[in-house]
Amino acid sequence: MNIPNRWSLVAFMLMVLLCCSDPVGEPPGQDEDPNPQTDEPGSDKANALMEAFVFASAKKVTGSAPSVANSELVKTGTRDTIFTIAGIKDLIRLSHPEERPIKGIYIAAQGSTFYYDVPVAREEKSDTVSVIIYEVDPEEIEEEMSSGSVEVPIEIIAYDDQGQLIDIVERILTVEKPSANACDILEHTWHWEWSGIFNHNDELVNLNARGERNPNNFIFKDCCKGAPVCPSYDEHGEPVYDVNEEIRLYYTIDYEWFEFYSYGNFYRETAESESYISNIDNTDDKFDACKWIPEIKSRIDVVSYYGTHDYTPGSNSLNYAITNDTCGDDFGCGYGSRGGDIIYSCHAMIITSGPPSNRSVRLYTRDTKGSIENEILDRMKFWP
Repeated sequence: MNIPNRWSLVAFMLMVLLCCSDPVGEPPGQDEDPNPQTDEPGSDKANALMEAFVFASAKKVTGSAPSVANSELVKTGTRDTIFTIAGIKDLIRLSHPEERPIKGIYIAAQGSTFYYDVPVAREEKSDTVSVIIYEVDPEEIEEEMSSGSVEVPIEIIAYDDQGQLIDIVERILTVEKPSANACDILEHTWHWEWSGIFNHNDELVNLNARGERNPNNFIFKDCCKGAPVCPSYDEHGEPVYDVNEEIRLYYTIDYEWFEFYSYGNFYRETAESESYISNIDNTDDKFDACKWIPEIKSRIDVVSYYGTHDYTPGSNSLNYAITNDTCGDDFGCGYGSRGGDIIYSCHAMIITSGPPSNRSVRLYTRDTKGSIENEILDRMKFWP
């Protein structure tokens, strides 16, 4: 495996996507069936799964969910299937145009005789991604999960502040039992989805997610070159500058993935991107803030990490130590990561650490495309 060539290719493609992409749809990845098949559920199975949903706040409504045409205004971070572990809190992240904020969703299972009206739990800082927090109670679907998992087609219908329907997203929801035998974490690629901090009431108090655009805005204040008096001061003694311009920048964790090997080593890779001002130098004698037009550019930092881990099949904990890493040339040098207790299924894994009053949870999903580059680029292309 040629690691340097791999991440160089991904970094190049990420830069192309940051600068140039303008996706308009959600075609399937090249390794996926454009018309995935699943058994059509009866109302008993669909209703059982719906009854198992747990939301912080939701209204149960009898009948069929409202219908709306697919406008492609709302997207998710999953292609065809949402994998979730029974008994574990998880997220549905929905991207939307900034001018069409999502107030809530209607969620229904195919064949069910009722649906839920669920308000948005939180809005990410970009104001273009809404988050729904949910959990599936394993005791409610114990019979349906006798084989280890249960799946059902679901509809997610987003609506705005006026109650107007925005779009519909159709996915397969697959709920899996935690597994210590049927599946294992070794020799697979695990992609980070989100990290959260939960308090003693099991409430999510802090969230960071893949692709989340964190704003880093500030007001640029300076004086015109040769200004006789600058800054001046207002009646409150506050300085007043010739230039007061808002600069909008961002920082994003584009991706993180792990591979844990059976011989005790692991490989990890992270990619971070940020925007920055490329043409400011107010220490230059020729610089004139009143004639200056900021140029905003983007850059990506990809870091590889190598190390050892102590996991063995069936373990409920995972600890690892970095023995070597590489740093990109643009900025930063990656970010840290730590092990902890683990719960995993065939397609999802969570790592938890810390006391119940300040519990850290990280969720990863397993690569299903057979190509890390395809998986990463596919996720990046169709996320805001």
